Amino acid sequence: MPEELSIDFIDVYSPNGEGTINQWVSEILAGVEPKVDSRIYHWVHIRDAESAHRILSSNGIRGRFQLCGRRAWTQQMVVDEIRRLWLRFENSMNHTHTIDSLSEIPSPAAVQYSGARRRPDLAPLHNALVECGTDGWRPMTAMRVGLMECIAHSFEQI
Repeated sequence: MPEELSIDFIDVYSPNGEGTINQWVSEILAGVEPKVDSRIYHWVHIRDAESAHRILSSNGIRGRFQLCGRRAWTQQMVVDEIRRLWLRFENSMNHTHTIDSLSEIPSPAAVQYSGARRRPDLAPLHNALVECGTDGWRPMTAMRVGLMECIAHSFEQI
C-alpha cells in the first residue's frame, strides 16, 4: 500500500498562472492570434484541483491519482470562448453593447468534441472521493467562469 498521497495534476489552470490558457488570454487581449495547437486538453480549474487534494488529504487517502477535467477541449473551442468573453468585456467597458452582443452566447461546453480523447483514467480519483463521502470527481468551476477570471487577471496586468 502506498505510504503517501500523490496526484498528477494534468491540464490544471489558474487565473494568475502562466500556463497555456493564460498565454492564449494574454495573446488575445494583445490582439495577437495564438499559435495553432492541435492538442486535446481536459482543463480543470485550480480551485477544483485544490479541493480534491484537500478532501483526499484530510481523509487520509493514500495512493497515486491522475487529476484533470472530465471534458475534452480543443484549442479552438477555448480560444473562441476567450474571444467572445473579451469582446463582451470590451463592450461593457466602452458602453458599446448591442442587442446582438448581449444575446445569449452558447458556451463552448455545448460543443461536443468527437475525436479521440485519451483522457487519463479518472475512476480511481472519483472512487477515492466517493469513499470520502463526496459525490466523486465533479469539478464545480465552469470553464466560462474560469476563463473570465483569467481575462480579469490578465487585464489587471496590462
